[in-house]
Amino acid sequence: MDFFKKRSVAVGVFVVTVILFTLIGSHRSLDRACRKAEDAFFDKSLLRSEGYHTCPGEQLAYCVDDANRLLSVIGSDGEWAGAYEALLTARRDLADALEARDIPAIGKASPAFAQAVQEVEATKESGAALPDSHDDYDAIIGDLRSAQALLDDSAYADHILAFREDVLGAFPANILRHLTGVHAPETFP
Repeated sequence: MDFFKKRSVAVGVFVVTVILFTLIGSHRSLDRACRKAEDAFFDKSLLRSEGYHTCPGEQLAYCVDDANRLLSVIGSDGEWAGAYEALLTARRDLADALEARDIPAIGKASPAFAQAVQEVEATKESGAALPDSHDDYDAIIGDLRSAQALLDDSAYADHILAFREDVLGAFPANILRHLTGVHAPETFP
């Protein structure tokens, strides 16, 4: 007990306690700031592009809806079976990643989804007959292309890069982030 009564030990315990609580507080505030920056992926009010609000999460949700419409138009029989299965799988993977709000998983599912849509278009171009109205097919493909164009023009990647540079790259956050193990927000291709 006499050991803890020494002034040097008391000062040491105090310093360690202050450092520990500083690191815990820094971790919490930096992690909260990173998650808030990532929220722009799903919250259209946080990003503005060319006079209208948009976000990648919203556009990808529209793609999932459009894929459902497209699946009902092309049907799963005959010439469309392969394209149908590819689109069905890609849509499911994308919807699951969006529901989990897992940006790296969304980043993997999105190109696979685009590839599945291209497979549907290639099947149509090869002369496969549509079991349903051709007008619905064209409208849905147009909607998917519009959503993809908005995804390509999204300000999200610039938003995250600016956040990484301005917030996480500034002193003392640049040091504290590494000491506390805070992960930088995810970018989206």
